[in-house]
Amino acid sequence: MQRWDGAVNTRRVLPGLIRSANLSFLSGQGRGELLASGLSRIIDLRNRAERQIDPAPFVGNPAYLNLPLLPQQHAAIDEIHATGRTNADFYRAYLDHTGNQMAAIFGALLDAPPGPVLIHCHLGKDRTGLVTALAQELCNVPRPRIAADYAETDQHVAHMYAAQLDAQADPEKRAQLADFQVSRPEDILAALEHLDSQWGGIHAYLEAFGMSKAGQHQLAARLMDSPRLSSI
Repeated sequence: MQRWDGAVNTRRVLPGLIRSANLSFLSGQGRGELLASGLSRIIDLRNRAERQIDPAPFVGNPAYLNLPLLPQQHAAIDEIHATGRTNADFYRAYLDHTGNQMAAIFGALLDAPPGPVLIHCHLGKDRTGLVTALAQELCNVPRPRIAADYAETDQHVAHMYAAQLDAQADPEKRAQLADFQVSRPEDILAALEHLDSQWGGIHAYLEAFGMSKAGQHQLAARLMDSPRLSSI
């Protein structure tokens, strides 16, 4: 875990990649600690509506970049959000319908100045979980380790899950929400298996959306060999 004050679900998954929940959870002290830590880029995967509700604290800082993963008013994405039964259903649909967004995110990782990059969404579970799983896959991290990292989120945001459930008055909707709150290893593994069966693996997937194999190799090297963050 990173020790920035107030950080939620924040941890280093590769030498050059940190995942996190929304950085608005940071205290004033924590924001200063983050800025002093040596991060080269912050990639916010949330959409405009989310940012209007909960503004990003580092807007205007050259390190901050907003690259929403999920397109708005996209029929296939909207349908899976309405009909999906597991998180794996969502992730498979995201892979199939957000390839251009994924390529833009991975391009931003490659083009970032020297230093570790931080990626976040709201809780750092689904969008961040999928992007970091693909980054780890690109870097040949064993899949059991990828799944364990994905599942670790539940340890860090259980109190936030509970608050979401408390705010939901409808018992049926509360039960549905509880099913999706859990970070089951099999869900992220199903997404990676879909990547293999439908796209030919991570390299073919990124290449299909414009990231060359040479660029992928450079990115993997960058993510596996990045300067250390300063101590906090």
